[in-house]
Amino acid sequence: MKILEHIAQNIAEKTSDVLQFPISITDNEGYIIGSTDKSRIGLFHKPSLEVIKNDRMVDCENEVGQKILPGISVPLKFNNNVIGVLGIVGEPREVEKYVQLVKNHVEMMCQEAFRKEMTELKEKMIEVFVHQIIHYKENDEMDHIEQYSKMLEYNLETNKICLLVDIHSLSQNISSDNSTQESLTSSFPLQHFQREVLDFLHLLFHESKNDIISSLNIERFIIIKSLSTEHAFTLLKENLSEKLERLNTFLETKYNVSASIAAGDISSGIKGVAESYSNAKKALGIFSNSEQKSAVYFYNELETLFKLLPNELSNEYKNKLMKLIMPLIKQDNYDVLAHTFTVFCKYNMNMSEASRHLFIHRNTLIYRLDKINELTTLDTSNFEHCMLLYTAIQCYEESKK
Repeated sequence: MKILEHIAQNIAEKTSDVLQFPISITDNEGYIIGSTDKSRIGLFHKPSLEVIKNDRMVDCENEVGQKILPGISVPLKFNNNVIGVLGIVGEPREVEKYVQLVKNHVEMMCQEAFRKEMTELKEKMIEVFVHQIIHYKENDEMDHIEQYSKMLEYNLETNKICLLVDIHSLSQNISSDNSTQESLTSSFPLQHFQREVLDFLHLLFHESKNDIISSLNIERFIIIKSLSTEHAFTLLKENLSEKLERLNTFLETKYNVSASIAAGDISSGIKGVAESYSNAKKALGIFSNSEQKSAVYFYNELETLFKLLPNELSNEYKNKLMKLIMPLIKQDNYDVLAHTFTVFCKYNMNMSEASRHLFIHRNTLIYRLDKINELTTLDTSNFEHCMLLYTAIQCYEESKK
């Protein structure tokens, strides 16, 4: 069994340190694959064949010619099959009392190693499965995705929502100064970062076999959350800020970083999950430069939809808007005029409220708005004109990023 081969030497060394008797482990063909005395690795151990054949403990006598040491040999089993032999070197009657204890310990380690290997294999399958889904394009073949879905016993047709967890500036924090790097690599090695974050996300979000949690890269993780009931989304939305707070407490304590979460829209099927991922990614992109770094963003919230507008317009339409406000853009005081107009819109085109929040006199506000009217040939007292001008300014600001 390959698992025994991988862990045999580690078991032999650690067990003999505690037991104070030399240990050897052979494979199911009688060859030593782990030994306190490393020079014995690869030697054929004849008594092990008898142990394997008869599935019972055998006393070994010292045979110098055949390099057999005195002691006790017992079969090692995995799922009721003999996979190798454990040997404890010493006076048989003296070491016999330890045999069953050590045998149980070694078999338990084999079970644990097998479980870990299966877990890692499943995680790799989930990683491939997730990448296939999120990069799905219309007219792509679905057969391979559906095969993975069946192997993982995952129902694609129930309602789901994609959550993206973005870790802020992990790479920059690591390389910014040596003290941070030393802290990360000594106390919590970077190679363990993904594993620890994934484990914590499982604790927070894994509530159903149809919940999938995986990493996309070292700074971004994905949760495809199953919404099995009518009120599941409402409940998720209510608890998401609290879950993010717990995640950030963990991240700040162990790694001195924080995270944000973006949620796509509710969907089902392969195409729907791919769209939910794409929309969550858009929501993250919109707020990436936001002052509020650790926050929850929902793609379908009004603020998100409004900020998405410049990116959703056609290039032809954007060009028309740019042409409309080009005289305004060319002004040396464009930033002042654009900010004034934006605040004016924010406070519902109310002159008194806008001037108060801008800390300027009402007449100054009127002068600036008149200047904008003159440059753009638009009327800032007209709602439709304001909507057009506001969109044009947002498009221009977006193009500068």
